[in-house]
Amino acid sequence: MSEKEETEQNEAKENLLLKGWNDFVSNITEGYSKFQKSVEENTKKNKELWNQNQEKINQFFKGARENWDATFKEWGVELEKTHKENTAAWENNLEKMSEFFKKKQESWDAKLKEWKVDLEKRQIETKEQWEARKLKISEDVKNWQEKTKKDWEKGLKSFRREMIKGSYMCLIFMIPLLVIFFVIVMLITRLFDY
Repeated sequence: MSEKEETEQNEAKENLLLKGWNDFVSNITEGYSKFQKSVEENTKKNKELWNQNQEKINQFFKGARENWDATFKEWGVELEKTHKENTAAWENNLEKMSEFFKKKQESWDAKLKEWKVDLEKRQIETKEQWEARKLKISEDVKNWQEKTKKDWEKGLKSFRREMIKGSYMCLIFMIPLLVIFFVIVMLITRLFDY
């Protein structure tokens, strides 16, 4: 092979290599330009959508706050009403309990007087009569204790019922409040995620 042919082959190889490199660089440059334009267009579209939705979001939060304030006012009125009802019920139950203890004290005092009179009479009577009276007194005490226990349980059941009712009413008002609070927290966290 002559030098001239060899030089021409080297130049042809160099031209092909140079041409391939230039095509490669131009394809990368063109692809980068397209990518950059695509990103710019998407950014512009997203910015326009953000500006459009920002007013809707502000209106939503304004409406939600007004609704929330109105709901809180309604709940405040309801809680105040329930509190007054519970206070009245408590005062009523307090009167019943005071009356219960007063009756029991009067009953006890009457029994003590009765027993005192009986004891004074028994000092005069014989030993057998004394034993019979002693049994009667112990039965009276036992009956009185059972009656007092039943009355106490009845009063306690009434008190428990009122306390359960008050707790139930508190739950009725607190559960919706907590649900609304968690929904708003979820909405706010989702908005911040975007």
